[in-house]
Amino acid sequence: MVLLKGFGQDGFRFFTNYESRKGKELDSNPFASLVFYWEPLCRQVRIEGSVKRLPEEESERYFHSRPRGSQIGALVSRQSSVIPDREYLRKKNAELHERYRDAPVPKPDYW
Repeated sequence: MVLLKGFGQDGFRFFTNYESRKGKELDSNPFASLVFYWEPLCRQVRIEGSVKRLPEEESERYFHSRPRGSQIGALVSRQSSVIPDREYLRKKNAELHERYRDAPVPKPDYW
């Protein structure tokens, strides 16, 4: 799953973790499809095409528009990596909330 956040003449804009399986697959094979249900028409829509990374500034802008908890969550959980247990995530989350209490949360390079 990815975060589809917009569309225009230049295509569809979505965000994902570059280190996730799908992020790595898009790097090695820059073609994708998206499917969604268009309820008013009772139709499923499928779109296919090439993909490219958005400019870093656009990723940065979108990252900082997200709720603070979501920003910290992107740092807490390295997608697709093994963690010791759920308590590890809770502690890491609390630690980062404290660390960035009065500062902007930095966008990770992999996001």
